[in-house]
Amino acid sequence: MRSTLWFALVQRTRERLIEPLLWFPFPALIGFGLVIVLRGHLLTGFNHRLGTRADVVHLNAETLTAPGIWISIYQDKDQLVLVTDDHNRFMWPLGTRDMKTLKPFIDYLNKRTAEAAFKQTLSLEIEKDRTRAVLAVDQKLKYIHIRPILFALVEAKISNYGFETRVVN
Repeated sequence: MRSTLWFALVQRTRERLIEPLLWFPFPALIGFGLVIVLRGHLLTGFNHRLGTRADVVHLNAETLTAPGIWISIYQDKDQLVLVTDDHNRFMWPLGTRDMKTLKPFIDYLNKRTAEAAFKQTLSLEIEKDRTRAVLAVDQKLKYIHIRPILFALVEAKISNYGFETRVVN
């Protein structure tokens, strides 16, 4: 009697184990998918100032209400590098005086100001600070290096700009 009961249990277990179970990877895939989605949201939500090498001046200053167009400017070997708040990167030689090299940057600024104007039109509000350019300039650069950028701001009809400082407490 005992061996018959034991044999029946083993036989039922064998039949259950022979059938393929195709659902077992799904809990792992659900967890893996959630990790990918959360990581994607985390990586795009970082501060745009992370990763730039511009060492700005330390001063007492007030914080801005509207961010405007943020541009980080620093020197990399013999190149002037601009990184924007939406991670666009522009490079040209340090001593450039040719406006043709600035054409992609000017086109970018024109596109950003057009987008800002369109958003203001849709919201039926006017914010004068929305088309402000905030320049995070490295302390090692001189005015002669920044002058082409100011010319590009003029070409894009951005007359409201300022320099970012690190607030000292």
